Amino acid sequence: MKTLNNETADIGIGTLIIFIAMVLVAAVAAIMLLYSTGELQQKATITAKDAPSKVTTNIVVDSVYGDRVNFTVPGLQPGIQGISIRIKPEVGTVSMDLRQIIITKMNSSEDVVLKYSNNSNTVNSFGASTVRDEDRSFSADAPVLNSGDLVDIEFHTLDYTKPILIPRQTISLSVNQERGASVNLELTAPNSFGNDRYVKLYP
Repeated sequence: MKTLNNETADIGIGTLIIFIAMVLVAAVAAIMLLYSTGELQQKATITAKDAPSKVTTNIVVDSVYGDRVNFTVPGLQPGIQGISIRIKPEVGTVSMDLRQIIITKMNSSEDVVLKYSNNSNTVNSFGASTVRDEDRSFSADAPVLNSGDLVDIEFHTLDYTKPILIPRQTISLSVNQERGASVNLELTAPNSFGNDRYVKLYP
C-alpha cells in the first residue's frame, strides 16, 4: 500500500495557525492601546479642567496694618497686638472659601498655624470682616470671596504681654490657599510706633 505525503497541505495549515496567532496578538495589542488612550484622555480632561483654577485662583494683598489695642486691657500697648490683612481675589478668580485657607506665622522663635474661625477670640485662629461685598455673599458662617470683594483677615494675640510685633522686629506670613500659589509676606515693624494706634506694615 502506498502512503501519500501532502507537504503543501501541511505548510498551509502551519501558515494558517501562525496567521491566526498574529491576528489574536494584534487584537490584544489594539485593545490595550484603546484602553491606554482612553485613560490618558480622561487624565488630560481632568488636568485641563483643574489647570485654569490653579492659574487664576489667587489672592491680592492690598495692605497690612498692625493694631496696638488689645480688647482685654485699655489703652495703647507697646507692641502690636493684632494684624489686619486686606485682601481681594485676583481678576478672573473663582470663588474662594476662607475656611480652606491656612496662615502660617513665623518668627525667630515660633511657627504658628492659624485657621479660620467665626470667633477670632480662640487660640491660633483668624477671623474676617467685609470691606466690600456687593453681592452680599460673604458671612461669618460662609466666608466665601467672589470677584470684586474686599475683605480684612484679622488675628490678634490673646495675651497682651506677648505682642505679635515690637519695634524693629520681623515676622513672616504665608497665606496658603486651597488652590493657587501661596502668598508670602515679610513684615518689619518700624523703629518707633509713636502715638499711633495703627501701624502700616505693607506695602
